[in-house]
Amino acid sequence: MDTVREMAAVTAQEGRSAGTDAERRTAVLLRDRLREMGREAELQTVQVRPRFGLAHTAHALLAVVGSVVAVESPAVGGVLILVAALSTFLDVTNIFHLARRFTGRRVSQNVESSEDAGKPGTLVLVAHYDAPRDAMAFAFASRLLRDPWLAMLGAMLLLIGCCVARALGAEGIALTAAQFAPTVLLILLVPALADIELSGTSRGTADNAAGVATVLRLADELGGRLEHFDLWVLFTGAREPFALGMSGWLKKRRKELDREATAVLNVDGIGCGPVTFSRREGPLLPLRSHSQLVRICQEIAEDDRREGAFSARPRVVRARSDAAAAIARGLPALTVSREGDSVGPDEMDGAYAFCRELVERLDAEVGPQLGEVRKSPAGSAA
Repeated sequence: MDTVREMAAVTAQEGRSAGTDAERRTAVLLRDRLREMGREAELQTVQVRPRFGLAHTAHALLAVVGSVVAVESPAVGGVLILVAALSTFLDVTNIFHLARRFTGRRVSQNVESSEDAGKPGTLVLVAHYDAPRDAMAFAFASRLLRDPWLAMLGAMLLLIGCCVARALGAEGIALTAAQFAPTVLLILLVPALADIELSGTSRGTADNAAGVATVLRLADELGGRLEHFDLWVLFTGAREPFALGMSGWLKKRRKELDREATAVLNVDGIGCGPVTFSRREGPLLPLRSHSQLVRICQEIAEDDRREGAFSARPRVVRARSDAAAAIARGLPALTVSREGDSVGPDEMDGAYAFCRELVERLDAEVGPQLGEVRKSPAGSAA
């Protein structure tokens, strides 16, 4: 399979941000491509509210207003900041979208291609096909703060502490300084968050047309060939606004997926840098990637140490990726990526080779245990 051609077909769909017509056209393209490969494939509609930049701009502004009000009325200011902090936490963790309720609802689509050969395990290959915004200011803030959502929520919690102190009668320069610093941080975050909404959509070559092409190649060469796993393919929409497509798919399939016999391999971002695999994923407090998947990746990296074909290393993914959404639902999951914004045939071949090695070792090492797991509820997960 020519992965460069597959990648180009996806990048040709310009403006494919979450919930757009271009995103839906890309979904149809991928469904048809899977069918051409001889796989069954279907579209699944997901209702999403993708304007997370607008929602979190409102959160930051509300907290700033609360900080100003707190100087004269600590109770009122504290309530405003508390509402902003609570809504931020619920939104980032995808528990409940409070502020997004006031933004527009859009239609996104997932593309699912399943196998049902009666094998004991299920391996889901995942790649999102929507493209991120060209939000340079937010990208700079993310690099500077590492986890902007944690920094934002931390600033709000500090302000709540200052409000409590003022309500108890505290005052003085020290308290003013303690309140000033997080307020300034939130003020600076406002334009960075607004930049998400104001920026155009990127071409999404490395993130994540290259990931889609890699999954297509894996499905083409490994589909129906694994001994212990049925190989599913899932192309998700609306990943950028906190994995809404993946969350919708997990909600639909939650009763069908056996946590002890299912694994999720997420391919997200193929650039020109070294191969990375997640050891933790998610915003705020990242959750652990599955230990067996991480162990296999570490073994591949160790075996490759002399040749250096992958230069693979673990990392913490401080975003709500599709794998992070799966981990939050209790499914074994891990993300493989390559750092960088540019990508060529060699980088895509390297990412494919690493993922294929991971899949084959998973099938050989964990697959034989799956029959035992089904017999014994105390068995280890895939």
